[in-house]
Amino acid sequence: MKKLTKKFLVLGLVCMMMMNSLTGCGKKYKFNITDDPVEFAANLKMGWNLGNTLDAIAANDLSSETSWGQPLVTKEQIDYIKEAGFTAIRIPVSWSNHVGVGYVIDEEWMDRVNEVVDYAWDAGLYVIINSHHDCEMYYPTDEKYEFASLYIEKIWSQIAERFADYDERLIFESMNEPRLKGTSKEWWFMPNDKDGLESIRVIQDLNQLFVDTVRSSGGYNKTRYLMVPSNAASAPNALSSAFSMPEDKAGRLIVSIHAYTPYDFAMNGNGYSDWDEGKKAELSFMDELDKKFIQNGYGVVIGEFGATNKDNLDDRIRWADDFTKKAATLGISCFWWDNGCTEVGEENFGMIDRENLSVYYPEILKVMLDNYN
Repeated sequence: MKKLTKKFLVLGLVCMMMMNSLTGCGKKYKFNITDDPVEFAANLKMGWNLGNTLDAIAANDLSSETSWGQPLVTKEQIDYIKEAGFTAIRIPVSWSNHVGVGYVIDEEWMDRVNEVVDYAWDAGLYVIINSHHDCEMYYPTDEKYEFASLYIEKIWSQIAERFADYDERLIFESMNEPRLKGTSKEWWFMPNDKDGLESIRVIQDLNQLFVDTVRSSGGYNKTRYLMVPSNAASAPNALSSAFSMPEDKAGRLIVSIHAYTPYDFAMNGNGYSDWDEGKKAELSFMDELDKKFIQNGYGVVIGEFGATNKDNLDDRIRWADDFTKKAATLGISCFWWDNGCTEVGEENFGMIDRENLSVYYPEILKVMLDNYN
């Protein structure tokens, strides 16, 4: 009996020692939860977005998950993402259509998000969750700051409490593309534009509130890695001299960038469809991100990227190779935006067939994975 007790004590100690590097006792997934944000961000490598799913806002109940044409998320689907070679997943989540009085998140919705996070967790993936199509709730102007700050504080205090016991493999991202929605300056403005500079400043304040809210919560929230964007999550706005990162005693911050770059190739359905050596200079924004953020101790993650289908597979392969090769060289992890759409035209970024568990464009995926591996 004493020998048996001793054996279980030893096993228990081994499990406790492995908790920070494994998903749980008996799992085979090992993670390097480093104190260095640059190294941590680089370790995410090649990620995938569960797009048009938990971020859909066509309903305010559980049916919203499939309201934009994507199937219900299953454990088998997320396991396949891991098997396909992805090492991380970004789970976009919209909360504003699932809140009641006082911005209390509907319990059924929180449970469902938790369930999908667990699918990814058990599959051995790094996981990012965010506040996605909630832009009206954190509209970045001085006039609406009081309303926006209340929303950020209420939502993230609940999310932080729910996931407090998940270690640093789970990453929180404050906002998705906060911007001057519905105006001519929604996606682009001149560097010294008064309204644009105001929006960047308000976003900085909201990012700081987000960091403070999460850090004041319990469990792993004290040391969890946090991602924050500038206006529209664009590289030019992050690189603006007006934008700076929040203060964080934990020192674990990552800047969130979205880069469908160059726009006329990657997103604009009426743009050009060929990619050659001469266009690689369009990717120089990554060098600037390296200079401003990585060289100053901040991680960089391109949380959304992709090239829309223009019936130009060979060109998309060359673009994806050049894009991820440069990013991987600099230690920038990239997450393919997958909205499930594969038709020829604008914003069709489907990569994984979630119904049949297969890859629509294995040649594109292969070059990207090769660059990170």
